[in-house]
Order: sequence, then C-alpha cells, then structure tokens
Amino acid sequence: MWSFWSSLRRCWALPDADEEARAVLLDRQLRHLFRMVPWHVASTLLTGAGVAYVMAPFLAGHAWQAWALCLLATHLGWVAQATRRLRQMERGDKGAFTISDLRQSAFWCVLCACTGGVGLYLAAPLAASDGSRLLLAAYTPALIATGVLVGVTAPLVAFLWLVILTVAACLVVGRLDFMAQGMTIAQLCCYATMLTITLLFVSRTLVRRIEAEMAAERQQQIIGLLLRDFEQNANDWLWESDCQGHLTRASVRLSQVLEKSEDTIVGAEIAGLFSQRRLLSLRSDQDVGPDALRARLASGVSFSRVVVEVKHADTVRSWAVSAKPLKSEAGEWTGWRGVGCDVTDARAREAEDILREQRLHHLANHDALTGLPNRRAFLSVLPGDGRGTGYQAIALVDLDNFKMVNDSLGHSVGDDILRVVAARLQAMCQPGDYLARLGGDEFALLLSEGRAPDRGAAVLARLERVLEALRVPEEVNSFRVDVRASIGCALVEAPDQRLEELLRRADTALNVAKKEGRDTARLHVPAMSERLEERLAMVSDLSLAAGAGQLELHYLALRTSDELRVHGYEALLRWRHPLYGFLSPATFIPVAEECGLIVPIGLWVLEQACRDALAWRWDISVSVNVSPLQLTTSNFVESVVAVLHRVGFPPQRLELEITESAIARDPVSARAMLGRLRHYGIQIAIDDFGVGYSSMAQLRELPFDRIKLDQSFAAGLRKEDAAGMSRSIIASVISLARSLDMTVTAEGVEDREQLEILRALGCPSVQGFILGGPVPARLLETA
Repeated sequence: MWSFWSSLRRCWALPDADEEARAVLLDRQLRHLFRMVPWHVASTLLTGAGVAYVMAPFLAGHAWQAWALCLLATHLGWVAQATRRLRQMERGDKGAFTISDLRQSAFWCVLCACTGGVGLYLAAPLAASDGSRLLLAAYTPALIATGVLVGVTAPLVAFLWLVILTVAACLVVGRLDFMAQGMTIAQLCCYATMLTITLLFVSRTLVRRIEAEMAAERQQQIIGLLLRDFEQNANDWLWESDCQGHLTRASVRLSQVLEKSEDTIVGAEIAGLFSQRRLLSLRSDQDVGPDALRARLASGVSFSRVVVEVKHADTVRSWAVSAKPLKSEAGEWTGWRGVGCDVTDARAREAEDILREQRLHHLANHDALTGLPNRRAFLSVLPGDGRGTGYQAIALVDLDNFKMVNDSLGHSVGDDILRVVAARLQAMCQPGDYLARLGGDEFALLLSEGRAPDRGAAVLARLERVLEALRVPEEVNSFRVDVRASIGCALVEAPDQRLEELLRRADTALNVAKKEGRDTARLHVPAMSERLEERLAMVSDLSLAAGAGQLELHYLALRTSDELRVHGYEALLRWRHPLYGFLSPATFIPVAEECGLIVPIGLWVLEQACRDALAWRWDISVSVNVSPLQLTTSNFVESVVAVLHRVGFPPQRLELEITESAIARDPVSARAMLGRLRHYGIQIAIDDFGVGYSSMAQLRELPFDRIKLDQSFAAGLRKEDAAGMSRSIIASVISLARSLDMTVTAEGVEDREQLEILRALGCPSVQGFILGGPVPARLLETA
C-alpha cells in the first residue's frame, strides 16, 4: 500500500527531491494554476449566465437571487486571491508560492464547486422542458471537465472540484424521477474515474517537464561556473586576434604554457608563438603546424582542431586551436576569437600506440632470434601474383645435422649457431637480395637480378660461395662447431610465376641436395619434380595396397647346415602393383619408411606371417623384419603382443629381426624394448651383422638369440683374395656366439662350396638360394 501511495505522489510531487526542488515545483504548479483561474471563472460565470437565461421561465417564484450572489462572490473571491498573489510575485513583495497558497486556492475551489453543485441540485427539478433538461445534461459534465483541466497542474484543486461536482451530479440524477438512474450514476462515476486517471497522467507529465527544466537550469549554472573557472584552472586557453592573427587578447594560461609574459604575447602573431617544425607525426593529424594555422586564419571562415606544438625541455606539448570570426554590428570581419584545447596526452597516447604497433609489426614480421625477416614477411615479397619481379632465384638453406648439435650441446649453443649463420648469410648478400629465416634451421634467400648469360651457372656459383662461407669452423661456448648446409634453388622463370610453385621447386631441390650427400647446392630441374611426383604416387598407392590385397608375403627358408632341414622361414614382403606388377622391397620399403607407412605395413606383415605359420609344424619358427621406425613407436611391444593374442600364435615361434643401425640410434631404449619382447618369449635376431655399426658390446649387452651374418661374408668365401679373411671373421663370430649362448645363421649361401666351408667352420644354420628362393606360403615345405 505504501509503495502504491509513493508512486501516486510522484504524479504531483517530487518526494525524493530536496526541499529546494520541491519548493520550485510547487511554485511553478501554482503559478500556472493562478494564471488560469481568472479565465476559468470567466468561463464558468458566462456559461452559467446562459443556463440561467434558459431556466428563467422555470425560476419565477423561487428565491434564486441569493444563490446567484453566493456563486458570484465565491468565484470573484477565487479570482481575487489568485490575481493578488500573482501581482505580489511580479512586484517581488513576497517570495515563491507556498503550500499556504495551495491551501487557500483549494478553499476557494471548494466554495466555488459547492455553490455550483447546490445550484445544479436545486435547479434540475425545475427544468420543465426537454431543452432545459438537455442543456443541464450537457452543462454539468462540461463544468466538471473544465475545472479539472484548469487545475491540472495542481491535482489537489482539480480533484476537489471533480469530487464535489460529481457527487452533486449524482444527487441530481437520484432526485429526478426517470428511468436508468442507476446506469446514469454509474456512467458519471466512470466518467469521473477516467478524468482522475487523465488528471494524474497529465500532471505526472508536467511534473517531469518541470523536473527536466530544473535539471537544465542546474546544468546551465554548472556550465557557467566551469566557464568562469576555465581560464584560471584549465590547461586550455582563450584568445582573440585581428584578421591577420596578431593577438589582441590572451588568457593568462596562454602566457603560462608558453612561458612568456602577457605583454610579450599581446600583439605577436599567434602562429609564430609555436614550433615552426613538426615535433610529432601522427596518422590522425590533418592540419598541423603554424603554416596550417596561418592558412586557416587567412580563410576568414570558422575552423577547428588545427594542431600547434611547443617543446619545453624534453616534453612536447600540443594544442588544438579552434576559432570563429568576429563580426562588427555592420557585419564586417574584425578578427578572431578562439580557444586552444590541450591535446598533449591524447597525442602522446597515439604516438605510443603507433610505436607499439610498429614494434608489434616488427615482431610479427621478424625472427626474434636472428633479427631476420620471418616466413610471413618473406612470403609478402616473393615474386608473382603481381607483387614484383626484381628477383631471379629463390634458395632454401637448411643446416645439416643441426638437431644433433641441439641434442648434444644444448639449445643455447644451437641458438648461437643460428645467429652466426644468419650473420654469415647476411654478409654474403648482395644489394637487392632478401634474406629471411623461415623457422628452425631453415633460411630463405631471394637473389636479385643478375646480368650473367647463364643464370643457372651464375646462381650456383653464388650459392657455392655461400656454402664456403658457412664451412668455416666456429667456436661457440668453447665448442668448435663445423657448420654445413644444403641448398635447394629454383629460378624465377616468369614475373607471374606462382609462389607455391617456386617454393615447391626449391624444396624439391633441397631434398635432392640432402639425399646426395648434403653440404651441397642443387638447382631445380624438371626431372626432380618428376621423381617427386612418382614418389608421391607411390605413397598414395602404397597406403591403399594392404586394404586392396596387393601386398603378399613370400618366405625364404632357414636350414640346418648339416642336414639342410628347415627350422624356420623369413617373411619377405612383395607388392603386386596393379600397373607395374611385382615390385622389389628395395623399391617401396624406403618410401614407406620415409612417409611413416612402414608402421601399419609392418604390423600387417607380422599378423599375416603369424597366421601363415599356424599351418606349419610346431618346430618351425617365422622371422619378421622390424624397421628402425617401428622401434621408435612407444607402443611397439604392446602392438606385437596384441597381434600374437589376436592370432593365437605362440610367442616362442616368433623371431624378430632387427638391424644394427636401428639399435645404434638409441641403445638404451632399444635394450629396454628388446628386454620386454624377450620377457614374452619372443626371439630376437640381429640382422646383417658385420657391417655398419657392428659392436661386440652390443652382443654382450643386448638380449639377442641369433646372429645373422651379412651375406657379404658368404660372398667373400668365393673370392680368393678375401676368402681367408672371411673365414677368420666367420669363425670368430661363431666362437663368440657359442660363448654368449647364441646361434648363428649365415645369409647369402648360394652354392655347395660356401655350404661346405660353413659346415667346416661350425656354422649351425644357413639361408640363401642354395635350395630355392622365396615362395608363397602355399608352396612351403611345412609338413
């Protein structure tokens, strides 16, 4: 209930405002009311006289004169009270209207309403004609509505008028004897309710308007105070000048900011008081400096935000000067009046933003380690796509074995080497070249146009000089480091050559340089791309080969040397290509290892070999070669065990052949992985023993079950000059294997002579084409 009353009060008052605001609101409400009272009274008396004229025939014999005098007296009294207070306000005899004035006005309103209501109540039964009754029926609502509209700014007065006359009208209806009296009274009450709602709504609107006017007046007062304090406390300053810009008046603040006396400033040219050269250059600047200010002063039209600058000590101060022309009464241009607004902080922030943006742009386009442009910047200057044709070749420089340097000497040393390489490459650049670091240990060099007739030879000669500069040993943190690199280069053949094509060619040439021994430069030729396309096609076909049933396993027997009895088979992978027929493993296995397909293919070989071996005798094992890349996968052991469980193949019949090179990459990890395989009962053989990374320590420390001598030893038995050495080595390995409880298999045995020598040396197992080559599983001797 209280919240409803609070909301209702807001229709005619400001309950939350201070006393001063409420007093101002009341003063303005009563001022409007008192100005309308004389007009209301005049309208009421005039219309009442018209009604009396019509009712005159029916009033004969009744004492209506006394009532008329009361009506006239009350209305004239209300007018007198209102006009008297208005005149007092105009003369200043009294202060603002108060609540007492509202109460007096409400008193006179009640008297006027009561006399009018009594007249209606007494006169209504006397109306004997339809015309007189119709007149009263129209006059009564109009009288009520007029009073409400007059008192709309003072709802209390209007509400008293409405209530009294509405009650009087209802009494009149009740006194008369005609039909629909109840409905008529209800209509009057509804009419009064709508008038009340309208009164409150309009009153609330007026209250808000008055409140807004008061707020605007307070704002004007604040603005006036601010303007008075402007010249005293602000960093801005006011000025006036003649038409040529010579100051005729300047605020004290201007002399303070310029550190000059006021006498010196007055009469001086305003543009000459500031710096005659630009101190800050910003993107947002349009009119800056004394010349721009002079041009605006000479134009004779209003201008704004012409920036002028002054430097005090190490600080740059800036102001935005705005002005309007002064006009005489005759309309002649007499000078200027304006203001200088301090924009020092805003311009300083913008300058900092520009500097920060430049730093970010530099960081986004340059390598933080070497300071060279990065890949993003490099791609933006490449020829092609209409972006320039000033280069004849693009070269990609990739450091050789840089990962080994990082792993062995640490990344800090690697960073120092990259900085040294960047400095050397910069020293080898010619005017017009563009050098960038693409990332890691890879750099890119755009070679500027040359005049040599043979561009390719000239480019290779330049790149060879780059390699020579890089080959000079460097001492970094007490370490002597030999820096070597491989370079792939592609010539720019046309101004509109595609960026992707140039980079692809250079990268192809770089891969060729890596494969052909490193520390060399190669210029791209079409055959390189053809080989690359062939390799990509092989990768694509190889990824689908297993699922398409194109991969097959052939098996080569391992036999005892004395009886040539089969005790195992080695699984050898073959690829039946739909276009090229059978492909040798030497053709596609290196490709599979490079692209990573060797891992899924190796698991397929393992599972297929185990499934084939399930049909063999229990004492025949199956050997499966393991790629070095497979050993680097963290879940290799789990994958092998999962295959054995899925196939149901005994792990004791499985032998995994691992090359020495795979073990040499990471002996510690290899030892742990082989130990886990041995834990499941899987046999381990070291394949191609005797070449590359052979080490007696490997045989002693790693858990091998079999040594497979490389076929070069069996081949050496045929050569007279190498037979003695081969026999000695084979005999030594067999003796060592016996002491380590290992067995030995000699690979590459192809004739009886080799077999007899190996028997004599005590080699227990042989493998080769002596009794046939690899065959599919269906043709094996497994019974």
